[in-house]
Amino acid sequence: MKQKVFFKTFGCQMNVADSEYVASLLVSKENYEITQNINEADLIIVNTCCVRKHAEDREKSFLGQLKKIKLKNNCKIIVLGCLVQKAKNELKRQFPYIDLFIGPTEYENLCQILENELDFQITNPQIHINVFNKTSCFVPIMKGCNNFCSYCIVPYVRGREVSIDINNIIKEVNFLLDNGVKEIILIGQNVNSYKWDNNGNIITFAKLLEKVATLNTDKKYWVRFLTNHPKDMNYEIVKTIKTYNNISRHIHLPLQSGSNKILELMNRNYTLEKYKQIVEMIRSEIPEISITTDLIVGFPYETEEDFKQTLQAVKDIQFDAAFVFKYSPREGTKAYLLPDNVPKEVKEKRHAELLSLCDGIASQKNKKYLEKEVETLIISQNFKHAKSYYIGKTLENKTVEIITKKTGLVGNFVKTKIKEVKLHTLIGELS
Repeated sequence: MKQKVFFKTFGCQMNVADSEYVASLLVSKENYEITQNINEADLIIVNTCCVRKHAEDREKSFLGQLKKIKLKNNCKIIVLGCLVQKAKNELKRQFPYIDLFIGPTEYENLCQILENELDFQITNPQIHINVFNKTSCFVPIMKGCNNFCSYCIVPYVRGREVSIDINNIIKEVNFLLDNGVKEIILIGQNVNSYKWDNNGNIITFAKLLEKVATLNTDKKYWVRFLTNHPKDMNYEIVKTIKTYNNISRHIHLPLQSGSNKILELMNRNYTLEKYKQIVEMIRSEIPEISITTDLIVGFPYETEEDFKQTLQAVKDIQFDAAFVFKYSPREGTKAYLLPDNVPKEVKEKRHAELLSLCDGIASQKNKKYLEKEVETLIISQNFKHAKSYYIGKTLENKTVEIITKKTGLVGNFVKTKIKEVKLHTLIGELS
């Protein structure tokens, strides 16, 4: 009889990819099956994040709730992720009922660790079986980060950049395409810096992207990637995107601040002027491109003038969407040594103002899709309405909601006529 495993994943898409990989290991020999009901789980796996204090607090609260479930069901609990790397000993003391803690630097030995703990043998650990989503799947192409942005804990908990062998990447992508996956998402902390020496042939990210996009011309599939660092975005990458019509017309390009003073304090290694040049180059080559970003308010020494420069930068650049965060100090980072000298109420005010501006721009930009026909990849189905309710993505990574009587559309490419636009969603009907 199969045992049931429940996954709870906090944090970034790299964590989602890691959870997908662990799930694929567990179900590869049909030892386990995924459950959405934590109370029936024989094994609970929690994947943690420590990029922001808010995430850390939520995770610790969740781990605290597991004690009752552990006592009631005698299930095993394994905790993964960056918080483990940062504070394993503290977590062991605080949550002694948890069976195993595994940080990212131990992932190289993950198969052996799981085999020893769960007493079964993992088959074919190099192949990523798509467990959570049969349509779209993350494929990690590198691990770690070398950028050491002053506010970011990632290089300290995930280690330095290591590119994955292109032959292993291609093997995994081929396997996924052969098993019906329609969207391949190449993922890394900074995919632009991917580099692999393939017997003397240096494979850059642009070359890898081209290879994946042209891997199987008999199948229809899309290729996406994230995330990017502006300092490593180049014309070769943009030209590759432009050349192949199955590569997503979407680039997530974190700006973080519109103030050069703050960018220098953040150790971002570009200026606002350089960032704007990159955006101009991208849009001149691919006018239909969707560009999204990350922004931080309340960084140490951010004055009202610095914040106004960020507001102006957002007005000038006109992002399709933005994720806006309030700065929170992370112990172990360079910025932790700086005074957290922007008052909480000022951070709140700036966050609200910047978010309102970004949302207004995003809503306005979405209006261009009204009454237009867009190709949509159906990712999932809900039953929120009386009729079938589908969620899809466009090539520009816009989320589309489709209400239709048709069934069995998940995993299909469909033509959608957009009838209504919202902040984060396009509402459409089948053409």
